[in-house]
Amino acid sequence: MGHYTVIHATPSVENYISLRAFTGLTPKTLQAATVGLANTLFAVQIAQSSSPNTILGMGRMIGDGGCFFQIVDVAVLPRHQGKGLGKMIMKELKDWMNKNVPESGTVLLFADGRANELYKQFGFVETAGLTPSSVGKQWRKLWSCLRHSNSFAHGGLFKLYG
Repeated sequence: MGHYTVIHATPSVENYISLRAFTGLTPKTLQAATVGLANTLFAVQIAQSSSPNTILGMGRMIGDGGCFFQIVDVAVLPRHQGKGLGKMIMKELKDWMNKNVPESGTVLLFADGRANELYKQFGFVETAGLTPSSVGKQWRKLWSCLRHSNSFAHGGLFKLYG
């Protein structure tokens, strides 16, 4: 992996927004990115060794620092996927977890598509929730706003999500 440099630092807002856009992750507003990045517990970026300001991938750890943690924003530019950068990012996150997550701490993540196989290599197992009888849920402000709009009331959102 001599062509790449590992950087333990939170990405700039500009790099963060760009990487999310180029990798197909949901877009974040400038305000959301600014606040969210400031609350990062740990972050890793992968840069091109010949151009350290060219960020090719990233991953972040967020959470309360004691009980619950979540891996988010694991992303690699499409033209650099399949070259081991995702594994490099996860190795750094896993090393941080081993040093910083208490014995009773829980680390969560959401896996999309083929990334599921990557996370399995680092000891993550599929779960519906924290216990066999629990189910994961999510809330997004956008969904809440749409729930009260005419398109939602007329079934528009259910056609997309339900």
